[in-house]
Amino acid sequence: RPHGGRRQTMPGLPMPEGSTVIAVATGFSGILAGCLTFGSFVDTRAINLLVEAGEESVIKKFFPYWWPCGRDLMVPLLLLTTTAHALAFAVTREMSWLLTGAASLSIGPYTAIVLGEDIAKLRSAETKEVANIARSFCRLHHPRTVIAGTVLMIALRAGAGRK
Repeated sequence: RPHGGRRQTMPGLPMPEGSTVIAVATGFSGILAGCLTFGSFVDTRAINLLVEAGEESVIKKFFPYWWPCGRDLMVPLLLLTTTAHALAFAVTREMSWLLTGAASLSIGPYTAIVLGEDIAKLRSAETKEVANIARSFCRLHHPRTVIAGTVLMIALRAGAGRK
């Protein structure tokens, strides 16, 4: 075969080796899980502490700046992670990569559908509403961390199981 025996995806463009694709998919899974873990154990904790301290005005000022920064990191990261998992599936034909890619991708719609209302309110909330909305946002953030952590564990296992 041309290109050192590697499969072709498009004329003249070799398919990456399986181990490289798996390393990239697993790496992106780790970054995704790390970002969401930080959000769950640092950001949401800080927001809840501000609520407990009666500092809703700080949340009201901070959230409209914080949220777009997080979104601007997470949207490309979700897409890259999902794409890397899809490519790992294309190379290995192992269903675990397809499932983990779908799970990674599900974090986006979950955020939009489940957290979207709280996000919109926190970006424009009246001070008296902020405490309850912030608590809800923080509580609903954690399932995304569980999904990302599970994706990482499955990716690590799939990569470790290869010969």
